[in-house]
Amino acid sequence: MSSLPAVELYAIGTELLMGQIQDSNSFWMSQQIAAQGGHIRRIVILDDAIDEIGTVLQDAIDRKTRVIITTGGLGPTPDDLTVEAIAKLKGVDVIVNESLIEAHMKVRNIERREDVNPGLVKMATSPEGSTVHPNPAGVAPCVETQIGDTTIFNLPGPPREVQALFTQSIESAVAELYTGNRVLLRVVVNLPESTVGPIIHKVMQNHPDTYVKSYVSLREKTDDGQRLPVDIVVRGEDEAAAQTLLNNALETFTALVAEEGRTVEVLND
Repeated sequence: MSSLPAVELYAIGTELLMGQIQDSNSFWMSQQIAAQGGHIRRIVILDDAIDEIGTVLQDAIDRKTRVIITTGGLGPTPDDLTVEAIAKLKGVDVIVNESLIEAHMKVRNIERREDVNPGLVKMATSPEGSTVHPNPAGVAPCVETQIGDTTIFNLPGPPREVQALFTQSIESAVAELYTGNRVLLRVVVNLPESTVGPIIHKVMQNHPDTYVKSYVSLREKTDDGQRLPVDIVVRGEDEAAAQTLLNNALETFTALVAEEGRTVEVLND
């Protein structure tokens, strides 16, 4: 079990469970978090059911999850229940953020508050006491709520908005959890994945704080085989300790590759 602060991702939407659309948001966010040395413990898809959302997220809080990120359920329709679920979980009321309403009115040239449609008002609501981060790519904001030691970020569902809000409002907060304890090195080996796989397993087995991943989708064919990129990610108590661990892992990886009659090319050092 990792001792690093845990991040959990929850995609909310009945349409996801029915296979109508794919959860590309969790895939993208997990890449961003992993690149920062983050520890993602769970990725889950949930139905648009307020009790189900509340029960599952309470369980995550009880397990001392440091950061929970949800996507979906912040829209204007009755089945968008994420805000209500978080408010119920925290034991507070839902409030309307008039600053967001004013921004919507300005963008849409709406002169009177009473002319704002209920859908826009719904997307401008948040649990009382939460922090609202305006959406640079859409309407529904990122809603940040603190419950105990757990920070919950609620994002809308459209991928373009998820990526914009994650970059603007979440990325730096996640990075702060892991600052100074992560070093990444990308190397290339001229070996097939079937041979590299056991090597990766041995490296991670011998170096517990090391994560090694090959990227088959980025491999390049050559006259004598293929160039297969491999990332070695190491976490330590601080950057210096992580660098020492990286050097040790790289030495092991290089030696195992040499046993296959190949060498390791370092791409970034």
